[in-house]
Amino acid sequence: MRTAIILFLLVFAFPAAAQQVDGRDVDTEVAALLEQIGGRDVWAEARGFHMVEILHAAHFDLPAIREYWVDFEQPRIMEKTTTNAIHGLQALNLDQGWTLRARDAGAGMLTEWDAQAVTGWRSFWPGIPTRVFHLLASNDPSVEARALHDHRLDIFVDGTFAVWIAMDANARPVAYGRSESHTETHFLGAYETYGPVELWSTAYEPGDEWAVTMVDYTLYTEEMPVSYDPPSNFSNFDPDDAS
Repeated sequence: MRTAIILFLLVFAFPAAAQQVDGRDVDTEVAALLEQIGGRDVWAEARGFHMVEILHAAHFDLPAIREYWVDFEQPRIMEKTTTNAIHGLQALNLDQGWTLRARDAGAGMLTEWDAQAVTGWRSFWPGIPTRVFHLLASNDPSVEARALHDHRLDIFVDGTFAVWIAMDANARPVAYGRSESHTETHFLGAYETYGPVELWSTAYEPGDEWAVTMVDYTLYTEEMPVSYDPPSNFSNFDPDDAS
């Protein structure tokens, strides 16, 4: 009886040093993932990104172009949306946020976010997949990759679940999500080269309600070149001289 108790304690009180994914430990799986998307060094040096995509969404008339500027180091996200009818900017800036919308490219109506909107965007920021790649590549102590099954990793940031990432047999990301809901899963399409990195060119959710085609993706290794403070009007916004 005493021997059985000791064995129980050894198994359950002292977890294995490395979790397994289909026979491979998590560190090996993460290393293989980073190799597929451009290499550990490239992602470790990154401080943020700029992305341009074509948006296909049920509530937007085409063409709809979206741009994002995301800071990997602090919770700052800017989103720019341009359609034939609507021009809009919105941004999370640490613990504040704002939206600027206009029916043309001139002056628009500025709205400051309430606490709920700020909290929502702040909860989304830690698990942005390419930010997770940066954290994993730089061995950031805030991130932990845990094995699940079938080349799928659960990612925790500061001890809180942030996102899961599923990979194919070669460790290339093919889907991600923040819940078990199938309709909230982002399935990733064919891969393209964007400068020094390899990333998906398309992403979509089931049901034909939402899909994007990525036009460009740029990693920044220096400070982000945009200000996350609201501009006076939409036409004045130029990311190249907004810093």
